[in-house]
Amino acid sequence: MALKNDIQKTNDRFREAKTDDTVQVKITGTSGNATDWKTLDHFFENDFEVGAKRDYTVTHFGLSVGSPVILTFRMTGWNADKNWLVDDVVVKYNDQLYEFPIYKWVENDELSVTLGKACLPQNVTNDSVKAMRASEIKYNKNYLPWNDNTTSEDDLGFGLPRYLKVDQNKDVPRIYRLTNDQSNRATEAGLQLAVNFGVNLFIGPKEIKELDDYRKMYFGTGQDDPPFIEDWKRDSEFGRQVLTGISPTAFVRCTKLPKNCNVTQDHVGNMLETGKTLDSEMAAGKIYIADYSYAADIDRNWIPFANKQFECTNCIGLFYVTASGDFLPIAIQLVPGDVESVFTSTDESHDWLLAKIYFRSTQSAVHEWTYHYLLTHALSETFSVATFRNLPHCHPLYKLLRPHLSSVCNINEQARKLLLPKNALANQAISLSALGTIRRSFKNFDLSHSDITQDLKSRGVDDADLLPNYHYRDDGLDIWNAIKSYVSNVVNFFYKNNKDVKKDFELQGWASDLANEGFAWQDGNTRGMPETIKSVDELIRICTIIIFSSSAQHAAVNFGQMETYQFIPNAPASMIMPPHKKGEGSLKRILDSLPGIGTSNILLTFAFALSKYSNDEIFLGDRAYPLFVEDEVKGMQNDFRADLNKLGLKFYNRNKTLKYPYWYLMPDKIPIDINI
Repeated sequence: MALKNDIQKTNDRFREAKTDDTVQVKITGTSGNATDWKTLDHFFENDFEVGAKRDYTVTHFGLSVGSPVILTFRMTGWNADKNWLVDDVVVKYNDQLYEFPIYKWVENDELSVTLGKACLPQNVTNDSVKAMRASEIKYNKNYLPWNDNTTSEDDLGFGLPRYLKVDQNKDVPRIYRLTNDQSNRATEAGLQLAVNFGVNLFIGPKEIKELDDYRKMYFGTGQDDPPFIEDWKRDSEFGRQVLTGISPTAFVRCTKLPKNCNVTQDHVGNMLETGKTLDSEMAAGKIYIADYSYAADIDRNWIPFANKQFECTNCIGLFYVTASGDFLPIAIQLVPGDVESVFTSTDESHDWLLAKIYFRSTQSAVHEWTYHYLLTHALSETFSVATFRNLPHCHPLYKLLRPHLSSVCNINEQARKLLLPKNALANQAISLSALGTIRRSFKNFDLSHSDITQDLKSRGVDDADLLPNYHYRDDGLDIWNAIKSYVSNVVNFFYKNNKDVKKDFELQGWASDLANEGFAWQDGNTRGMPETIKSVDELIRICTIIIFSSSAQHAAVNFGQMETYQFIPNAPASMIMPPHKKGEGSLKRILDSLPGIGTSNILLTFAFALSKYSNDEIFLGDRAYPLFVEDEVKGMQNDFRADLNKLGLKFYNRNKTLKYPYWYLMPDKIPIDINI
């Protein structure tokens, strides 16, 4: 038996991908027999350098092996830390090509992979492949453990979606490693933090005497003004950022005022259309509410080096859709149940501006911990760990989902060190406790919240006639439908009917692990994730949620942070003074209420770091890991890319008509996974 043109490619996106060790291969064939270990080596060549492609001939004498179905690699040599990242292998045997897309690390242990064609476990007939799949799952469950269960609120993991158990970043399994450019971006962000502090120390403002002094904090580091800087005080701009900014799912249609909201017709009547009342406009679907009164349940962080806590109002904001389609704030109540804390645009200008700043401050804090971290980062990691633990490399859902779940465990491990703890720098600059906010939100989470079609309907914001210019909804639905179409095509290609879904025991193990160990691990609440998946449609929905949350939704709430937060008064994530009463508003009161230079510098720097793309970013629709070898599926991927290109053109043409383009969901701005 001779296997010629055994072509192997070493990955070129990771600096550690190469190896100087001796690489050996064993080939198992359809007969169940295998070759001996064969060394892959070209004399006096560095065979496995980054990006290297090499051809080898493997000759076998002995029992017939048959056509190759499993490749097993191992490394021998002097290196203690043995690892090699191989992209793919193509084996030519009897003039036929056999593709093995791998994109995995060969580490201290052996690595076995099957042929590239995806296969459901119940359809596997080869005993060697059956055994290999079972062995791979068993290994992965030990290699990728869930974090330990805990009953103590002192433990970081308490009350959070479950995540990967790892002590420090260097221990993150290699399958989750960041690429060279992604790692460099993280390093640059740390350097930028130090540079910002240094620059602002020497050439930044020494004190804040007027609101424009906050602009000097980013001018010194080479940043331009946000595009809306001239309009940030306007009600129309305030409403635009609430409607379709980086926290676009934090409001609902208001059909009845909550009991703790004291806004009346007398407060807002002159801001409504002639002859209309607050009750009639609520009935007509023109009143919307952002209710943050639940923030009363969340601890406030302590101001660094001060014996007091940050202020964060438990505010309620009412918004009105005008005849011209503007989304305007008509009332902000800073203290629920206190009618004296209701402010409107008819109040003195400083009173009204400060009320809007307090509202935006609460919105910013909740955005960072709930809408950004919990609903994208944390959920994506739970999806990721369950997927890598339970689905073998040759499972079609592994191939479908892996590109969207490859980096999040790494970046989240960093967040659990640098962002979430009580004494973390970022947490100390934001008014609301990170863990307190996330725990409170996860307690009430349901998987339907991550289904944009259900979320829009449940919030009463799905009607474009009632709520125009809601670009997140319009673009998000388009992206969702494109993802769903792609997922539907792939899933239906492998699962011909509901019986195929029910019989897939690897899939059912994945669903059970995700529901019971990922979501219900502490309180028994699976949060809408089924423990068993019974239909093709249900599987399509869950996979669409996973991909959308890990790509489009993250883009919608993350990459606009710099332009939103860089001018601190526009949306400060913390405040110093307690909320004002009517008549107390003044420029001095506003300046005294806003965060100081040190806190503002931290907020500015983290917004900058979180908004950066890496130089090697892979965007939605691109093939990060070409794991599928089936021509039919490759065609589906091409169709998906074409659909996204059409949407990009549609959004581009729409944006040309807008004063401030909505670019957060442009397909070429949506990374394929969460890596920052």
